[in-house]
Amino acid sequence: MKKKPDWKILIGIGSIVVIVIIGLVFFLTNLLHSKKETVTTVTKSSLEKILEISDLSTLDFTYNSITDVKDQDKKNVKYHVAYEGTVTAGIDLQKVDISVNEDSHKIVITVPDATVQNTNVDMGGMDFIFEKKKYDTETVSQEAYKACLKDLENKANENTLLSMAKENAVNAITALVSPWVEQMNDEYTIEVK
Repeated sequence: MKKKPDWKILIGIGSIVVIVIIGLVFFLTNLLHSKKETVTTVTKSSLEKILEISDLSTLDFTYNSITDVKDQDKKNVKYHVAYEGTVTAGIDLQKVDISVNEDSHKIVITVPDATVQNTNVDMGGMDFIFEKKKYDTETVSQEAYKACLKDLENKANENTLLSMAKENAVNAITALVSPWVEQMNDEYTIEVK
């Protein structure tokens, strides 16, 4: 024969379960609420720590070019030099501006313009075409190297290279920061510009 359940024990167990559930709901609500209150501070300071490194190189570009080297009067071309050079461009992360608007749940990261961080000319790969044999001297390589570096810097600053480097920086920062912010608090939106 089945034993009848003791209602007093079942009511007592039910009460304990209800109290535990209410306690868990209260605990989780406080945990989520406290997380929402502190996420903006954590987000801003943590974002600044993520972006603490000095420079972010976002573009390496190889040039194959030719430049002219002229005499001291800058009137006559002494020789032409073909060279291969690389340009590294990027941004200074110390100049990134981060603002957090708690009311609109929006994080705005303003990226500075990109600059040329490094130029390099392959000195061993330079080829010369001399206008006159007298310009083929022992010091021609040093003079040509300086002219190639100057030409490379001018081309790097004139080209769309810097705008591409900034675009790459915006994409890199977005890719770095977005998952972290979404994990911390998915109510926030991010704008990187």
